[in-house]
Amino acid sequence: MKLSKKVDYALILLGRLHSGATCPGAFGSAAESAREMAERYKLPQPMVANILKSLTAARILTSTRGALGGYALARDAGRISLADLVVALDGPIGLMDCTSAETTCELQGGCPMHSPIQRVQAKFHEFLTSYTLADIFAQAEPRPLKIPLQRLPQPPQAPECA
Repeated sequence: MKLSKKVDYALILLGRLHSGATCPGAFGSAAESAREMAERYKLPQPMVANILKSLTAARILTSTRGALGGYALARDAGRISLADLVVALDGPIGLMDCTSAETTCELQGGCPMHSPIQRVQAKFHEFLTSYTLADIFAQAEPRPLKIPLQRLPQPPQAPECA
């Protein structure tokens, strides 16, 4: 199982909103725009906007319009699970067709793996539900952004006197 690119980017964006909070872990801090975050991390702005919109619809973020508007955590990072994030961006968590409520497996009735896979699914969902954004952010190592500096033009050299 691999987390989607949307979840990957969302963790980066949420980490930024979390670290930019007045009190790390607090919600309701200063908002940041989709454009600012996309530029900061060199992510595609339309994808960032869609991710933030989905997270707002899931009530993980709040959105404020206007010149000082932007996005902020809607609640404490310790109350947002990894499962909340995955479901908001990718839909219901299902390891296989037979574990999803939306699809059925044609072999489900006689499959000897149905019950064991259901237990694996339950444990996986339990893990994602128990692991919060605060848990993830507590383990993050601060890394400086590597932004290439442009060379400034050199001032013209004074002509040498003879």
